[in-house]
Amino acid sequence: MENLTLDQLLQRLTDEPEDLDIVREAILRRGTSIIQDVIDAGFSTSGFENEQLFRPGYLGLMNAVYNFDLSHGKGFREYAANLIKGEIRHHIRDQVSRKPIPRWMKDLNRQIEVTEAKLLRETGRLPTLSELAEAVNITEEGLAEVFKARETMSYVSLDAEQRENDPVFEIDISRIHSKREVPFPVEYRIRLASALEKLADLQQYLLHNLFRPSE
Repeated sequence: MENLTLDQLLQRLTDEPEDLDIVREAILRRGTSIIQDVIDAGFSTSGFENEQLFRPGYLGLMNAVYNFDLSHGKGFREYAANLIKGEIRHHIRDQVSRKPIPRWMKDLNRQIEVTEAKLLRETGRLPTLSELAEAVNITEEGLAEVFKARETMSYVSLDAEQRENDPVFEIDISRIHSKREVPFPVEYRIRLASALEKLADLQQYLLHNLFRPSE
């Protein structure tokens, strides 16, 4: 294997030889240049050290080597580069400290997505804002407020300087109301969930400090 070029190894990977595991290991050793190319081309201004990005990039390369049959006809370098980029983006977003998203917002967002998918299956088209509002029983104004907040839920710039101006998650819960009268409207559920989350934070703080030695 040591005498084969990376391109020759990639061809053997496509042919699925009997010594497939040996071919894969050889590609992992030789293919690290693909990781560096991806970092240089897309993440040189991310604010992270090369070594910090190389580790998640290697996971992307490994994923490509062991799952090349899922490439849907893409060449190995293109397929690997996409997976490497995905792992590096995921790493950066995990490392960047952001204001935490309330659990109730994540649950509400999931409910909206499930309802949207259900309406699409039933009607064969994407719902209008009023149709979606009717289905989830939230006013159009409230739904628009949720959508505005959704834009900032997971957005993180990959450029360090641009990241200074990333939008901060904010939501005005006073705008969110049930569209129809129900025994337990959404505005009450949000307030209760927010209070419970604050209690959970307090509980974690107390547990963390309960047995701390005195100064």
